[in-house]
Amino acid sequence: MRLYPLVALLHLVLAKFPTNFEFGVSTAAYQIEGGWLEGGKSLSTWDNLVHSGAVVDGSTGDVADDSFHKYHEDIALMKEYGIKNYRMSVSWSRIVPRGNKGTPVNMLAIEHYRRQFQALISVGITPYVTLYHNVMPANLYINGTGYTDPDFVEDFVYYGDVCFKYFGDLVKYWFTFNEPWCQAVFESCTPEEVNTKPYLITHAILLAHAKTADVYKKQYQPTQKGKIGIVLNTEVYYPKNPRNWPDVLAAVRARVFQLDWYAHPLFTGEYPDIMKEIVKDRLPKFTEEEKKLLNNSLDFYAFNSYFPQLAERGSNKKEGFEHDRNTKFSAHPSWRITDMGWGVYPKSFYDILIFTHEMWLQYTNLEVFIAESGTAVKERNMREALDDKLRVDYLQTYMEQMTKAMDKGMNVTKFFVWSLLDNFEWGSGLSKKFGLVRVEYDRNQKRVPKKSIAWYYALIRDFTRCVHLNPSYYKGFWGFGAVSYTHLTLPTNREV
Repeated sequence: MRLYPLVALLHLVLAKFPTNFEFGVSTAAYQIEGGWLEGGKSLSTWDNLVHSGAVVDGSTGDVADDSFHKYHEDIALMKEYGIKNYRMSVSWSRIVPRGNKGTPVNMLAIEHYRRQFQALISVGITPYVTLYHNVMPANLYINGTGYTDPDFVEDFVYYGDVCFKYFGDLVKYWFTFNEPWCQAVFESCTPEEVNTKPYLITHAILLAHAKTADVYKKQYQPTQKGKIGIVLNTEVYYPKNPRNWPDVLAAVRARVFQLDWYAHPLFTGEYPDIMKEIVKDRLPKFTEEEKKLLNNSLDFYAFNSYFPQLAERGSNKKEGFEHDRNTKFSAHPSWRITDMGWGVYPKSFYDILIFTHEMWLQYTNLEVFIAESGTAVKERNMREALDDKLRVDYLQTYMEQMTKAMDKGMNVTKFFVWSLLDNFEWGSGLSKKFGLVRVEYDRNQKRVPKKSIAWYYALIRDFTRCVHLNPSYYKGFWGFGAVSYTHLTLPTNREV
């Protein structure tokens, strides 16, 4: 067995995970699958975008990590490193190529994903499936207007229904959308649309989520016994000058125009009052029936949060979403900056968890899933890639803060690292590395485990041992102390 040195821990903490806590990893279809014109798949919105030259390094998702062909390798890696929970997405343009309600289902895609789910389950890995992770069939834009099309909600409900019908016996955890805020804010707008389109997109996505969840709960959940939710995202905002009231208000406004914009309707059926005051009649309204659907649409609360920002009043935009939000952002000089340009401040994770608990969750019994957490590390060569100390430090310190929030009542039960693999990072292409496993794009997408997956393996292994040793007397897991030895033993020899 090969020994990998473990990065020295900054400090040891008592990390109290409940006995039902589960660790996992996340990926997304377009970012890893490839096979862009195989198996009956149609062109997607991102297929069209990348071939128009919109990616900084000129790469595409045509092949990406080639997981369309190599998913068995990915499953073997997860089994080898003790990972038993896998959050992935399926491709709308693969399953319903034309995208529209009532159009043909691609049975080749159904068979492909069923084989993948069965392969996961056969080795004890639970699939968690996202229906929509940033990509839709291009046809919905070619012959429609995408999110703002009058038929978008029903088209998405149809797609969800197809997935529940064909995969629901194998999949017990569903996410309708991933990070809908990104879809609303980063969607291109014409000058005529700039003041309304982000709000219309959000409204359509929330209704599509609620109606899809309603279909699942009424038609499938009684027999399939699964759960459904949505994955929100937020940065964590602090006033640039805490003694300056306009900066304090800017930090609140930034959060409201991101997290609260989605969470508040899901829990109350209404958009936040601050948005109503600023956006006025440009902000759509929900009917009473729609409010009920929203309020009953979550079996758990899932979200992603990667980094903090300092907020101050001001915008260089004269109209549109950024004008409404009226906030400028920066990083504190003490924060380490990742290869994505994002600040690192572990306590921000605690702060957003506590805020979410006190704002919406403390009066519910909902489990909380951290659907993505991770960091991009600059990896200029193989040595830097495999010795990813900064990723280990990020995960450890953010988990420490998460467990402190759990001690305060936050019911976190699942934590997924973004990502299992280096992958196609949207507009950054293949240049940004988030993976626990390196992918060698010039060596036939060869997978090479990094030090961070050794750390994660040890954490999962020792947690499992603690639970199994004496579960009746188990009170908590000394997680980070348990892996503070000087060497980690990986499960197999590996050639680098």
